[in-house]
Amino acid sequence: MSGYPDAGVPEIQAEAVPHSSRTYGVVARDGGWCVTLDSCATRPFPDREAALRIARQLQRQADRLNHAEPRS
Repeated sequence: MSGYPDAGVPEIQAEAVPHSSRTYGVVARDGGWCVTLDSCATRPFPDREAALRIARQLQRQADRLNHAEPRS
């Protein structure tokens, strides 16, 4: 493998890939509360408030990047 793109593979343009909206959530798991996105989850936080604080911060950042209206 040379580290250079293969001439036979078409390049993907960043503008062609649509940005999907992300929605972060909080779920109870063994050992605490986890922040979730799609089917992925963080390690557990000790309390729900800590997980909610992180989820809200991540949601604000994602909304800003996608130029979306802020969610409450």
